[in-house]
Amino acid sequence: MKRVIIIILCLILLLSTNGCTSIKNSINVESSGSKEITILIGSNSYKYLKSDFSVFNTYKQKFEREKGIKVKFDVIDIRNKNYKNKVVSKLYLENGPTLIYISPFDSYKSLIEKGIALKIDDKLKNYDKIYDSIKDTDGSFIPIVMCHYPIVLNREVFKKLEIEEPGLDWTREDYFRIREKWLAQEPQNFTPYLFIELIGNVMEELHVYDSKNNKVNINNSKVIEYIKNLRYEVYSGKYILKDNYTFENYYKMFYVAESNEYKEVRETSLYNDTDNIRRWYYYKNALKSLGNDIDMVINDYIILPQVVDENNKLILWGFVVNKKGKNVDLGLEFLNGLLCDEVQLEIFRDKGSLFYPVNKDIEEKLRK
Repeated sequence: MKRVIIIILCLILLLSTNGCTSIKNSINVESSGSKEITILIGSNSYKYLKSDFSVFNTYKQKFEREKGIKVKFDVIDIRNKNYKNKVVSKLYLENGPTLIYISPFDSYKSLIEKGIALKIDDKLKNYDKIYDSIKDTDGSFIPIVMCHYPIVLNREVFKKLEIEEPGLDWTREDYFRIREKWLAQEPQNFTPYLFIELIGNVMEELHVYDSKNNKVNINNSKVIEYIKNLRYEVYSGKYILKDNYTFENYYKMFYVAESNEYKEVRETSLYNDTDNIRRWYYYKNALKSLGNDIDMVINDYIILPQVVDENNKLILWGFVVNKKGKNVDLGLEFLNGLLCDEVQLEIFRDKGSLFYPVNKDIEEKLRK
């Protein structure tokens, strides 16, 4: 997405001037050395997992204590230029990492395509408990938790604009109609947040990326027409542009966190958040509805399903099992426990966490 945004900005400027441990059909993999499993994980994800996922850490300690199986982490520094090569090299080793942690920013598809990921849909008893809609077609990715970042609107702005509030069944078209009325009232500062909304689904809508041939295709009439329309939108008068800003300034504003441009737009956006039609800084899981109800009453928020960015409708965290990993059977036992009713209920009860369970069998307990 970052690459696509840069390309579009360039072109605009150019144009402008049940049980917790049972496993079914477990494969036979001999344990190599001591009873242990290893989780391959990026450094950023490791920090997040250790600090923000207390249920996972409690379960890990209990699993180690009760099963006598050590759960280790193989942490790869994502700042390393050879990060991807290091990851791949480890996955082709015999008795390599048992599990691969998949964050919302990671892709497991390449692991399936390269024959690294083990098909596990018939090897985990508790895999059947996962919501069918979040299972991948290959049966190789094991989601453990999920999150839905909603769109949060300011009710006060709706009152000023005398616009009727949308319902839960609203659409992307509904949002942009409301957005147009807001922009027509008064031009707004051009920010990364407003721009990204416009191009949130560009890769899917224009078929920019050809995954089969691993190619990007932007040299066609449909993309060129889209760029022209987008340029017209940016220069339509709806947005306040800085006369002295070049492409370099806008690049810094989007991506360079230590730059003055980035800091300035973040500060002004935070300051004006209550005046925007939409709040940009709401990072709560809409699936945990009790906490959101309080925000709706006290802060006068309108909290609705994500309809603007298709890629962010449902965010998943989980694992892939490495075919060549050490003690794969123990890794499967570890994952099976993470999906059991007791652990998934604890995920729901953890008020300090964003995570929501993926186990559909506990729905009735959640309602109670």
